[in-house]
Amino acid sequence: MKTISSLMRSEFHSLRVLTLTPDSEEGARWLGSMLNAIDIANVKNVRALSMVPALLREGDIDVIVADVAHGGLMLPSLLKTLDAATPMPRFPRILWVGQPPPVNLLPAPWPALAEQPAVRRVGGLPVTALLAHARLAHRAGINVGMVYGGGKAAFTEALRDLLLAPSNNRHASCSAPADAPTEVDVIEALTTGKNLRVMLQPQFDLRTRRIIGAEALLRWRHPGVGEVPPSVLIPMVDRLGLHLLLFSYIETRVIDVLLVLKSRQVALPIALNASAETVCTPGLAQRLAEKMQRAGLSPHLLKIELTGDLPVADELLLSASLNTLRAKGFPVSLDDFGQGTSTLNLLAKMSFDEVKIDGAFVRDMKTSASAQAVIAATVSLARLMNLKVVAEGIEEASCIEALACLGCPTGQGYALARPMELRDFFDSVSNKE
Repeated sequence: MKTISSLMRSEFHSLRVLTLTPDSEEGARWLGSMLNAIDIANVKNVRALSMVPALLREGDIDVIVADVAHGGLMLPSLLKTLDAATPMPRFPRILWVGQPPPVNLLPAPWPALAEQPAVRRVGGLPVTALLAHARLAHRAGINVGMVYGGGKAAFTEALRDLLLAPSNNRHASCSAPADAPTEVDVIEALTTGKNLRVMLQPQFDLRTRRIIGAEALLRWRHPGVGEVPPSVLIPMVDRLGLHLLLFSYIETRVIDVLLVLKSRQVALPIALNASAETVCTPGLAQRLAEKMQRAGLSPHLLKIELTGDLPVADELLLSASLNTLRAKGFPVSLDDFGQGTSTLNLLAKMSFDEVKIDGAFVRDMKTSASAQAVIAATVSLARLMNLKVVAEGIEEASCIEALACLGCPTGQGYALARPMELRDFFDSVSNKE
């Protein structure tokens, strides 16, 4: 009968390992002893990051064991660059070690940072900084583990957990459909409205779980391709200069929605996304105000969300356009707040009624103390500036209460409700009013 130890040795024995270690004889000796102790036979060693690509091209590598301070930090970026030039069937997994050797492994998904001592370091860097870097690598499809502790047990546990961590399919979300829509398809859809529809993503009071608003989302079901994601459609719209046509289609549907809600004695604001280029269109605010007036609707029910998908060419013009919308009674929201430095720059220079916390921070809040701190700071900043605040991308139920505890009053995301077809949305708000 095989023992657990012999099974472990047999499993590790077949691994193809590449080590990236410093010139230090002490570090190389320690790592060699760890690999020998767990019966890894196929080991290649390099002393410089520049030597890694050639060995990867020669044959498959299962795991790269790398010193954090000697090229280990740059390994995920190197793998991503190599994959962009010549797609790799799979990425080798990376196991970080430090000098002196660290103490444990943090596999993906990463445990809460609050469980780790704040002063603990690996290779001279705080564990919190390394975890943040490892999360970025994981999003790129690269699994990274960490060892801290000099014994065989710690190294074995680290390696085993790294190998058991599920692979991340990096191409699943970014690859284009085999039969992507053409520019002619986009033009026809926007000019005729055929196969286009608007869905509504409800926004909730996080304390009471009541629907207090919604965001309008465009959906396009192409007859040949199927559902075309916004990440494919919007860049094509921008490239073709059809942003006003897109905005006009959604705006018309949203006004129709508001009229149905009014007929049911329900008054909920609906948010409509608009790029800086769209917001700066001459006469936009006046045209919207006239349409709302003809429909007998208050402008405060139509919220304009400024997206960050295009650079701001003229900040003075954008500021004037946003203020004109606000003067007409339309609330203005800053979407994807925290995504890069541009949103903070806009908030410092221009007036808004609301900020929406980028969903990336919400998704990371369970595993990242830094993400929690950014959310708390954004809520405090919004309070100081007398702004409303909405959290996007709430995908886990446990985050709802956590956000409420951080002072965030409003949120949207799959954990609360998925985007709804119009009929379902009407039924939902009517039943709860």
